Amino acid sequence: MINSRHPKSVRRRLLMVLYENYLKDPLNLLTPEDLLADGTIAREDLAANAFYLHDHALIKLMIGYNPPMFAAAHITAKGIDLVENHYELNLLFPAVPGADEEDTAELPVLVERLVEEADFSPLDGEARMSLLRDVQYLRDELARPVARWRTQVLASVLDWIGGHFEDPGAYLPSLGKIRGILGDKLS
Repeated sequence: MINSRHPKSVRRRLLMVLYENYLKDPLNLLTPEDLLADGTIAREDLAANAFYLHDHALIKLMIGYNPPMFAAAHITAKGIDLVENHYELNLLFPAVPGADEEDTAELPVLVERLVEEADFSPLDGEARMSLLRDVQYLRDELARPVARWRTQVLASVLDWIGGHFEDPGAYLPSLGKIRGILGDKLS
C-alpha cells in the first residue's frame, strides 16, 4: 500500500497507471482489478477517486452493472496533458501532500456527503436549485489546490449554503464538519 491514502495521492496514482497503460496500448482499458493489482491503491479508495477524475474529464469510465464500481477506465487527452505537464500535475495532485492537504484530507468525502444531504433536503423549486448550485460552487472551489483556495469565497459560500435553513445542522450535518476542518483557514 502507498504510505499516504490522501485522495490527491490516490488520484495521482490512478492517472499515472492509466497514462503508462495508454503509452503501452492506447486502446487497452483497465479494469478495477488491473488498477488494484500492484497494491498501491486500496479498494475502498478506488471508486470515489476514479469518479472524481471522471467528473473532471481526466479519465473515462465504462459503467457496468456493479455499482458503485465501474467496469473499466481509460485516460483522456486532458488527463494525458495533465500528466505530461509536471508543474500542473504537482500542483493539482502532489506526489506527497503537504500539511495543508493532510489537514483537509477528509473534505472530499464530506463534500460528497453534503451533496447528498442537499439533494435530499426538503427545499423545492428555485430554493432547491440555488442550494444545489451553492454546494457545487463549494465543491469546485475545494477542488482547487489548497494554496489557491480563496478563503473569503469559501466563507461566503458556506454562509450561503447554511442560509437556506434556520437550523442547517438538521438538514446538512456535514456542513458543520466542513466548517470545523476549514475553521483556521477561514479566519
